[in-house]
Amino acid sequence: MSVEILELSLGFLFIAALLSLAFGRKAYILTLASSIALFVSSIEGIHGLSGEIMPFFSTTVRIDPLSALFLLVTAFIMFALSMYLLSYDVRGDERFLAMATNMALFSAVVFLSTNNIERLTLFYELFSVFTAVMVLTSETRGSRKATWRYLVITQVFGIIPLLIATSLAYGAVGDLHHLTFEELHKNLGNLAVSTGFLLALFLSASLVRSGAFPFHTWVPRVYRSLPSPFIPVFIIGESLGLYLLLRVSHFVLPSSQALGYLIAFIGTVTAFSTLYSFREIRLKRKFAYHSVMDVGISYFALGTSLVLKGTLLGTVALLGALLHSLYQALYKSSLFFGLGAIEHYGEEPNICSMRKLLRGHVIALLVSLSVFSMAGVPPLSAFVSKWLIYTAPMGTADVLLWAMVLTIAFLGIFPLASIIQVRKINRLLCKREVEREEVPFAIRTVTGLVAMVSFLVAVFPFILFPWIAGSIEELGYPMPESPLQLFLSGPSSLLAVLVLMATAFAGWKIGTIPTERVSELLLIFYNMGDILRFTADYFLSTGKNFYLQHVLPIIKVIPKHEVPLINDYDDALDYPVRHLDEAMFMPLIKAVERLARWGKSRKLDMNALISGFAIAMAVLIVLLGVFA
Repeated sequence: MSVEILELSLGFLFIAALLSLAFGRKAYILTLASSIALFVSSIEGIHGLSGEIMPFFSTTVRIDPLSALFLLVTAFIMFALSMYLLSYDVRGDERFLAMATNMALFSAVVFLSTNNIERLTLFYELFSVFTAVMVLTSETRGSRKATWRYLVITQVFGIIPLLIATSLAYGAVGDLHHLTFEELHKNLGNLAVSTGFLLALFLSASLVRSGAFPFHTWVPRVYRSLPSPFIPVFIIGESLGLYLLLRVSHFVLPSSQALGYLIAFIGTVTAFSTLYSFREIRLKRKFAYHSVMDVGISYFALGTSLVLKGTLLGTVALLGALLHSLYQALYKSSLFFGLGAIEHYGEEPNICSMRKLLRGHVIALLVSLSVFSMAGVPPLSAFVSKWLIYTAPMGTADVLLWAMVLTIAFLGIFPLASIIQVRKINRLLCKREVEREEVPFAIRTVTGLVAMVSFLVAVFPFILFPWIAGSIEELGYPMPESPLQLFLSGPSSLLAVLVLMATAFAGWKIGTIPTERVSELLLIFYNMGDILRFTADYFLSTGKNFYLQHVLPIIKVIPKHEVPLINDYDDALDYPVRHLDEAMFMPLIKAVERLARWGKSRKLDMNALISGFAIAMAVLIVLLGVFA
């Protein structure tokens, strides 16, 4: 089939970016036209679509059911975004913000369409640059600092590893024009490094783009600084990271259970970010942490599917990953569109300003639908996808998968609890009466449309079956005789539903307890640095006492009555050796003690620990490259 419609969509976006510099938000009319053309391309992509686009910058494209699914989501968000922004007043520089938004969308569409790794790397970088411009031109408090941190993370841990991976792939394939995922897979034997190192590079780029652990720290800062209606562009970016990892793990590198466990573990750790939301009263940061959790759940599901690949449960996990990625893009977009209605009044979205939105507006019901979808309340979006995600590991005897899914399920309590806390605090603390103001029709319509679509595709997931089935088959997973078997695959399906119902009930109960008690429950998480420091100090002091009291009398000749008098390692140096001279180990012992004293003098919080982990991961990538 022809790729002319895709070229038309990209042409509209490019022209919209140029016209934005002169006409501002009026150029979103062309963005709206582009989204319609992209809808058509995503439908044609079910049956396959390939060719070359942009004659001035020749780029090969290959749209299959997997990329068509992600393009479908992108097209719908583009459609809603352009409709919304035509009526939304921006405080920052409207022209440059509109230009950067259209170019970011342009980059995302090419990223999802091309199968050329060199072009994919280029548009990964362009998406990062133009989204950074979006944050910078929003001209909100802290936008410059947020832009700087976002650029540092995306460049150092995102584009640099991806450039290294592209260079290595070019060395293996030997031709930029044919540098595709398929050709790289055929020429893995020509790689100058191990496939594990190549995986680490692609994985780092994917995690940065998705905002997953340990590179999730940019998400709340950027979301806080950006006007709410523009955040769905970054939500599209989250999907790009998962899409890249899907491509690499299924079309380039030989799949393995070890890779699956690694991705599932990263997803599980990422889900802990939801606990940070309890200390936030600013709604955008609060929901940003829940957003990071959703990304973690998608990665956990992808990892589970790799572990169970070749089985029906592996198919169930992959379906859960794809649906959760789709659902979260929809309900999070609707949620931030709703917060944009608060900003339309000229106020910061927080627990008290929310009263204007909750006072008599139909939009309040629509936003609530999206919020409870995020919390996994049945039968809304996240409930359906989590049903599949929980079913897969619970149908196995794999202890590691069971431990991770139970952790995910436990953390699933807190989004609903946080939402209930917001409503309760609003009633208790925000007593001022507010005037009911009218939200523009376009804002109400778009918010309601996205919320309703999110609800419909959750209740009737088979609407997406042509894209889903094609994606699953293309990725090499077995399809059951009936699609219902994916949802009713055995006793584990019932167990997953019971767990989801139990977590919803527990979330409701926790949300109704006093706020200070919730803070006490989460104090362990917030003070993790102190806990680790005290734990290390305990083990070091206990080990030292055990050595001096029990080991030293064996390796040295020490009278029993003098053993209690030995308080330090230096006190034992003058005694004669019986079996082993510990002096040879003394430099190592002293080094450990100095390291412990240094760690004790630092005040480490979770952000410091996560940042240290990110630096250690970057150093590890460099070392692997040197010794590979």
